[in-house]
Amino acid sequence: MSPVVFHSPPVGHGSEKSADAGFFLGVIILRKSAFFIDGFNLYHSLDNTRLYHKYKWLNLWKLSELLLLSNEELQDVYYFSAYTDWNDSRKLRHQNYVLLNKNCGCKVILGKFMKKDRTSMVECNTPCKTEVQRYCRKKYIAHEEKMTDVNIAVNIVKAAALKTYEAIYLLSGDNDLIPSLKTALEISPDIKIRVVLPINAKAKSLMSFCSDHSLRYIRIKESLLSSSQFPDPVFIKDLRYDKPEHWN
Repeated sequence: MSPVVFHSPPVGHGSEKSADAGFFLGVIILRKSAFFIDGFNLYHSLDNTRLYHKYKWLNLWKLSELLLLSNEELQDVYYFSAYTDWNDSRKLRHQNYVLLNKNCGCKVILGKFMKKDRTSMVECNTPCKTEVQRYCRKKYIAHEEKMTDVNIAVNIVKAAALKTYEAIYLLSGDNDLIPSLKTALEISPDIKIRVVLPINAKAKSLMSFCSDHSLRYIRIKESLLSSSQFPDPVFIKDLRYDKPEHWN
């Protein structure tokens, strides 16, 4: 597999040497690092392209290790997501996937989905009401993910304030997380922040923020996804976990 190459800031503007982790009595001291993973952002980057469905069986700890710089050591991986309580089969698949990653050492922080009333704007040739000529305007219930962005932001800022890690990786393509990175830098200017973009993420604002603040960023490549898969099946305490068939 090819080495991971981050988009780096220019020399003299926050750039790092590859061996600046530190030495003590001849022992290399690796920089303590952590990943903060936006679960649904990562999932939908794979789900939106049929070719990438086979990579959903993703070992998040292994992926994180492969993305580290050579002078860094992975301390924690935080996975942020929420369960689809209205869909039992989908929820069970997600719970099993979370269990596999927790077994590898990942810390899971869950938000939740909230019900929201919506009005259909689908074109309708036979509208329910005669005064409505184009749209049926039927009411329906949608589910909207809540708390995930806030959970990620709070935990990044908390880590920066407590100086828990020397390097923080955000794996997300969500531009709304820019304020949390900006605040983390204001609180702890010496912290190294890197952004890992899901394979299909646009995230122009996030990339611009990285460039403007001399932060490293990278887009996940297919080779990294391929190298970070769980075996199929996985056995934990004599229990068998199979990759869902439609993830192949």
